[in-house]
Amino acid sequence: MAMQLAEQSSASLLPATGLVSITRALERGLGAIVSAAAALLVVAEIGVLFAGVCTRYVFHRPLIWSDELAGILFLWLAMLDAAVAFQRGEHMRMTAAVGRLSKRMQSFLDVLAIAAPLAFLILVIDPAYEFAADEAIITTPALELSNLWRAAALPT
Repeated sequence: MAMQLAEQSSASLLPATGLVSITRALERGLGAIVSAAAALLVVAEIGVLFAGVCTRYVFHRPLIWSDELAGILFLWLAMLDAAVAFQRGEHMRMTAAVGRLSKRMQSFLDVLAIAAPLAFLILVIDPAYEFAADEAIITTPALELSNLWRAAALPT
């Protein structure tokens, strides 16, 4: 809620010039793509886990690769959903405590709530990229895929 108010107030501060309109459209478009990908991953995750449980407990012939694939999908799902939550202003925050503060302090903490994760992302992007590059030569045991598929979720 506070994030939406901050977006509305910042949106009114910026004139709707061509560059601002294009940037907003790109953000909405990228957000829609990431949301759709996350939704597809949820469906795939449910399907893989259901198939793994059914084959293990109903047919007594487990799919050895299902746990491995579910882990990869879950990591991608966590990373994409974190981006979706951040874009929507729904990422975890202490809204109950912040709501009791003055408007000026709420504004400061809203900016801090955006700046802190961005600073963290800036600090971890290089190590995440290096980790993904190092993992490219490793293969997963059951699927025999490059571990880059798992590790690439972090810098992405």
